[in-house]
Amino acid sequence: MNEQEYFKEKTETNVFVQILQKYLPFWPLFALTVTIALSVSYVYLRSQIPVYVATAKVLLKDPNKGGGDSKVLDALNIFSEKKIVENEILVLKSSGIVTQVVDSLDLYATVYNQGKVKVEELYGLNCPVSFIALQKDSILSYGTYYFKINWQQRNVTISNQEVAFGSVVNLSGADFRLLINPKYNQNLQGKNYFVKVRPVDAAAGEIIASLKVNPISNASTVLDIKLESPEPYKAKDILSKLFDVYNAEGIDDKNQIAKRTLYFIDDRLRLVQNQLDSVEKRIEDYKSRESVYGLGEEGDVYFRKVQDLDSRKAQTDLQLDVLSEIKNYVLKKGKKPGTVPSLSLIQDPILGDLLTQLYSAEFELEKAKDFWR
Repeated sequence: MNEQEYFKEKTETNVFVQILQKYLPFWPLFALTVTIALSVSYVYLRSQIPVYVATAKVLLKDPNKGGGDSKVLDALNIFSEKKIVENEILVLKSSGIVTQVVDSLDLYATVYNQGKVKVEELYGLNCPVSFIALQKDSILSYGTYYFKINWQQRNVTISNQEVAFGSVVNLSGADFRLLINPKYNQNLQGKNYFVKVRPVDAAAGEIIASLKVNPISNASTVLDIKLESPEPYKAKDILSKLFDVYNAEGIDDKNQIAKRTLYFIDDRLRLVQNQLDSVEKRIEDYKSRESVYGLGEEGDVYFRKVQDLDSRKAQTDLQLDVLSEIKNYVLKKGKKPGTVPSLSLIQDPILGDLLTQLYSAEFELEKAKDFWR
């Protein structure tokens, strides 16, 4: 080992020793700080409510595209409007459809368990009791009610009342029937249950706020739907029911359009039928009054006569034109020679014979003139 390497190793060792000597006296503080940090992190993670994301994809089919049956409807112009992605997103997130989802799944009353660290939402098989409103429109206010379940006596203590399983209790001005989950674990101890009640439209607003609907791409008709919820099975049921309601609403809308169109077609057919009956009655009255029968055959005879007269008129006009040419030829012959009229268009044999003699005489005259010249 040379001198340079020796001093380098000695310097590095001295630095490590200096750092160790400087911070080693504070090791209890470091140990306490790390312990506190790990404890706070553990409590923080325990207190955080996990949020699950349920996803689904929906293909928006164009009602104008389909098999042979749809072509008949296209001819009637029943489903002429194309599905627009933006419109369907608004429909899926509309309060009307989401309200039906809330009504079907009874999401206006949510049961929770108040733990030592965090609040746990209970749903489905993990929920001991369900609160079913008898008149869902009567829920007009909010309320939080703690309750206890006595499985031996089969009753629920809520709002200072002991209500038997399956009975009705009034909460927030509305009547709710208590339905016990028979599959729930009845041996659980130390649970602090409570239920939150709110109006149906408020529960629908909560779902709409956490519902994300976007097209996969700008040119795509496939929608990517996501729903965030602390209870995964609840999010799955909401999406499934949302699609059921959406499809039912679409079918009902098409049925209404088809029904109105058929009513319109029936009205038009009745109107046209009445008009045809009126016209036929007038025709029969006219025939009876004027004693006219077989108008179709008489019309055909009339048109044939008209065509024959048109043909004769054309022949007569042609003969008149030929006679006019002959007249001009005879009158101007000696003064100004003209074109010799054709004899093939002359139907009068006497006139044709006279013209033939005239042409022969003129020919002999021209020969005599040429001889004396």
